[in-house]
Amino acid sequence: MSVFLNSDNIVNFLTLRYDPTINNLFNPLKSEDFMENKIENIDTKITEIVKSDLELKLLHKNVSRISLALSGGIDSGFTLLMIRKFFPNLQIDSICVGFGDEDDEITKAKVVAEKYDCNFHELIVDNVLADLPKLISIAGEPRWNLYQYYTLEQSKKYSPIFFSGDGGDETFAGYIFRYKKFLQNIENITSPTWLDKSKIFLSCHERDWVPNQDDLFNKNLKFSWLKIYENFKPYFDNDLHPINQVLLADFNGKLLHDWIPSNHKFGKYLKIEINSLFLNPQLITLSANMPWNLKYDYEKDIGKLPLLSILNKYSGVNKFEGIKKGFSLNLLNMWKNYGKEIIITYLNKDADSVKENIINLDWIDESIKSIDGEFNKELKIRYISKLLSVLSFEIWYRIFVTCTLNANTKL
Repeated sequence: MSVFLNSDNIVNFLTLRYDPTINNLFNPLKSEDFMENKIENIDTKITEIVKSDLELKLLHKNVSRISLALSGGIDSGFTLLMIRKFFPNLQIDSICVGFGDEDDEITKAKVVAEKYDCNFHELIVDNVLADLPKLISIAGEPRWNLYQYYTLEQSKKYSPIFFSGDGGDETFAGYIFRYKKFLQNIENITSPTWLDKSKIFLSCHERDWVPNQDDLFNKNLKFSWLKIYENFKPYFDNDLHPINQVLLADFNGKLLHDWIPSNHKFGKYLKIEINSLFLNPQLITLSANMPWNLKYDYEKDIGKLPLLSILNKYSGVNKFEGIKKGFSLNLLNMWKNYGKEIIITYLNKDADSVKENIINLDWIDESIKSIDGEFNKELKIRYISKLLSVLSFEIWYRIFVTCTLNANTKL
């Protein structure tokens, strides 16, 4: 990626958490890819595609040992199940990341690992921001949610072949916490336009932006909500069912412009091969052609129905539920333990992004005060997340533009 970012690039990164205008490594989906067909024996078709994919990745390369990210959720559980089913003698090292929070999924992941006879490695990251300069220098983009690096770094100790669950949420409707909200909101609008849907779509990603988002930027960046919404026009200006429109937008959003490019760069840096069963082109096509209600149950608010069906048919462990969590951390604990101290150290009147008239110092100061005071819990989390995005931009700027920060600096 070029070191240079124009105003639109900066606004996109700090509003969406990624920039959809930057070229990606994976072919984006189009609305015509979601032409629904009647598909029979879905579980069998998925299993056959996965088996062929694994044979190419493992059998034909004579791989005897792999590593795998295990969160205790559906995507990593499905991946482990499929690998163990078709390669019963393969040595598997599973890695589960925790952040010292009470709701970490380590206990659940360990049960799954034991069931499928794989080595279990618990990795606790006490400070996910400590190595942020290094991670940003590798990824080349101003983002802070790069802590999957620690899993990848650990995995190299066991095998150069790594499997993740990337793409499972986007291809098999895993973001259930916003589908119902999206549908209910558009039902209140008569003949909703692409713009209406784009606004609602972004409102379902409320942790990516804050109510006074426009005050974050200096006026010379000419922030425009309409420009932000126009990024989503191709996904909602068509005749697809609203759920398929959301799936199209999700696939072409963070997956293509955040998860995949970050992992690609980390994999190249660490010299490991990163795989995901869900990014197989045949599986993507099958999923896109599948009627949306075979992936998501609106009444029960459960997603990834085919994956759950396969898991509960073969798993033999406690029933998997349609719960989306994965490797997440408690931002309020982060803020209290070390986040605030790091923020105020780097985001102040001497920040390069402030002195260059990109970020408004008043917005930073007021946000910090409000997190410690008047905001409710959810709003606190949103502003912490946004301050972390600004921090990542400041670090990116110091590394690549002003060259005033060494990438090996610890925060």
